[in-house]
Amino acid sequence: MGKLTVEEVEKLFPQLADVKDRALAKAACEIWVEAFENSSWEDINDPQFAIRAPGVALIKHTENVTANAVYCAENAVKKYGYKVDMDVLILSAVLHDVCKMEENDMGEGGPGTAVKSPVGKLYQHGFLSGYYTQKYNFPKEITSIVVAHSGQSKVIPRSIEGLILYYADMMDADVHFVTAGTTLCLEVD
Repeated sequence: MGKLTVEEVEKLFPQLADVKDRALAKAACEIWVEAFENSSWEDINDPQFAIRAPGVALIKHTENVTANAVYCAENAVKKYGYKVDMDVLILSAVLHDVCKMEENDMGEGGPGTAVKSPVGKLYQHGFLSGYYTQKYNFPKEITSIVVAHSGQSKVIPRSIEGLILYYADMMDADVHFVTAGTTLCLEVD
């Protein structure tokens, strides 16, 4: 396995600098480090966002989803006066797909490809992200958001932060899926 540090994770997700609860921001980085260490990946840039969208790095997807979620939240606050807990949103966005490092292994095509790992075949997507947030004593609202962020979950996001993350993630995913010529999230039951 490759090595990853908390400092490197902080640089990968610049939005973490805006989290007021510095202990949780650091814990989010520690989760990425632990998940990477528990995975089969050698380089943090190799884990893929999705099997059916080759060449899309998990790191880039996560940072883009986080940036888009923050943008949507800032607009909701500015234009409608809604209250959004930015710590909850940013931490949930940064952690929503951390589970994919353990859910997938590199595919036979090498870097830029992925296949389901034995762990990925056992657990519903999002389960391990929820596990990590509980292990690191994150607030339950963050755990519920990372578990509910996927259309595969039977749990529906019920907070503004959860809904913003859900749609930011689905938008980013479908952009990659339409480009790859594969099934969109919108088409899956």
